[in-house]
Amino acid sequence: MGYAKLNLLNRKGYAIKQWYKNLGEEEDTPLADVVGVYRNMHPEDRERIFDFYREVRKGNRKHFQGEMRICRPGKKNEWNWIRMNVVVTTYNPEENEVEIIGINYDITELKETEKELILARDKAEMMDRLKSAFLANMSHEIRTPLNAIVGFSDLLVDTENIEERREYIQIVKENNDLLLQLISDILDLSKIEAGTFEFTNGDVDVNMLCEDIVRSMQMKVKENVELMFDPHLAECRIISDRNRLHQVISNFVNNAIKFTSEGSIRVGYKQKGEELEFYVQDTGVGIDAESQAHIFERFVKLNSFVHGTGLGLSICQSIVEQMGGKIGVESEPGKGSRFWFSLPCFVVMSEE
Repeated sequence: MGYAKLNLLNRKGYAIKQWYKNLGEEEDTPLADVVGVYRNMHPEDRERIFDFYREVRKGNRKHFQGEMRICRPGKKNEWNWIRMNVVVTTYNPEENEVEIIGINYDITELKETEKELILARDKAEMMDRLKSAFLANMSHEIRTPLNAIVGFSDLLVDTENIEERREYIQIVKENNDLLLQLISDILDLSKIEAGTFEFTNGDVDVNMLCEDIVRSMQMKVKENVELMFDPHLAECRIISDRNRLHQVISNFVNNAIKFTSEGSIRVGYKQKGEELEFYVQDTGVGIDAESQAHIFERFVKLNSFVHGTGLGLSICQSIVEQMGGKIGVESEPGKGSRFWFSLPCFVVMSEE
């Protein structure tokens, strides 16, 4: 805590070292040069204290209290915070004596904590709003595939036309897959929140994993889109959780299929030092910068007309981070997207 006592009219007095330090001043700076200038103080705050001194000289005010910003040494436009308390102890202008006592103390850490608490509160409130919207939307999301399954199952009973039966069976299958994915996302979210999400590491053949994913997804791809695997190495084996890797890559591919109407979707991986980076690159609609900033948050959906919970990418992020990795996206509207994640791992390989 800093302390100073001075005559406001002749600027004579004294102050302890901490008082100078809190104001960003050297201890040997003349007191009159500090009080009359406050050169390190934010202009808006400086004007407030000067207004107070003007009113004191008129005899209109006797006390000032406020939080002031002080420029950090060597840091332009970066501010520490202090709290100032100034009290008029003697008011006798006829004798050229208007004495004040000033106390200041650094509250920078307090303000930073306050800022973090506000951000945490705002984030919690946003999550509550998103969760409420999610729960309200769940009945619709679940009812849609259920209605299709029930409706087209009834039609299957009533028709003997082979082509119609095949079409209805395909619709039932697609909606069954959608319903299973919705339920799976909800269950995964509950496990993540409960801290019971499990990982089982073992030997993973990366090429075989990617080939299996591409093969299983081929039926979902639109007619004008080519889904392919870009093998980086003739052989690549790592120790990891195959099921979780499959879950993340499949989620990336599913999203690419939803938003790519022509061109290609490429699944691949690259070794980067001691990390292995997996990626899914498409020629789809792309994502703007603002949406990219929120894309891995829970309940966020880029297109409200596309079925899904808005949980898939958030779950992917949790999986990757719990595996010690990083996740991200590179995209431009109209130029496609590249979703990636990297994991620290020991790679057994032989180059092509």
